[in-house]
Amino acid sequence: MALAGIEGRVALVTGAARRRGIGRATAMRLASEGADVACLDIARPFSEFPDYPLASADELDEVVADIEKLGRRAVAVKADVTSWDEVHAAVSEAADALGTIDLCANVAGGAGFGMGAGPLLQIGEGEWDKVIDVNLKGTWMVSRACAEKMMAGGRGGRIVNVSSQAGKRGFPMLGAYCAAKAGVILLTQVMAAELGPMGITVNAVCPGTVDTDLLNKDHQMENMITAMGGSWEEWIAREIPLGRVQQPEDVAAAIAFLMSEDGSYITGEAVNVSGGQTMV
Repeated sequence: MALAGIEGRVALVTGAARRRGIGRATAMRLASEGADVACLDIARPFSEFPDYPLASADELDEVVADIEKLGRRAVAVKADVTSWDEVHAAVSEAADALGTIDLCANVAGGAGFGMGAGPLLQIGEGEWDKVIDVNLKGTWMVSRACAEKMMAGGRGGRIVNVSSQAGKRGFPMLGAYCAAKAGVILLTQVMAAELGPMGITVNAVCPGTVDTDLLNKDHQMENMITAMGGSWEEWIAREIPLGRVQQPEDVAAAIAFLMSEDGSYITGEAVNVSGGQTMV
């Protein structure tokens, strides 16, 4: 049964292009619920961190084609979420193409070795700034631009920000990421208080360990656990009460719920979607 309140709406999803990513899963889930979707992605390497894996323009075109196969309208918009000019131009382009914006999913984010992951005493200022900008500043700018469209439309809206379990508890080697994602939670609360009178709900979801291409690039996490003398299967059994690694679709389902009519009286929350990996 479809979730009420999404069909006929227009959604903008950031970080939408990567195969097996939360953004693409969210774009596809919202389209399957009857939304038209603007798929926003940088779709090019970071100039200062060219080795950090990002989605390609071909992947962005691919997700748009997949949505259109479901019978929904879709548009690809390219933007670096850390750029004020690119964000506002992309949101305006999306609204012009699809008529408005009712739903916003801020999924773009991340960190990695060579771009913000590592001991806090070893990462550089540029790495710190990039992680904060992509995860926190970008969430604020996209939310702001979309909220302006929602208010102009006069029928309220939904904003869901992807934080992380790392925004609720500290993980060694992920200090910049933890700080950014904690900031997303407080940003969500402030936006919920300020935008609630306009009929806009704002919530965050906090995923756990998600089985994406970014996490498993070259099997880095599995190799790290094995090097410490354990096995991937033992780690899952110990760390995740539900006994399986989270899939992008698990996060997308929670985002869709918060955007649906069933989630209409929920705002300012940071909902764990971690299979019990984090319970605070």
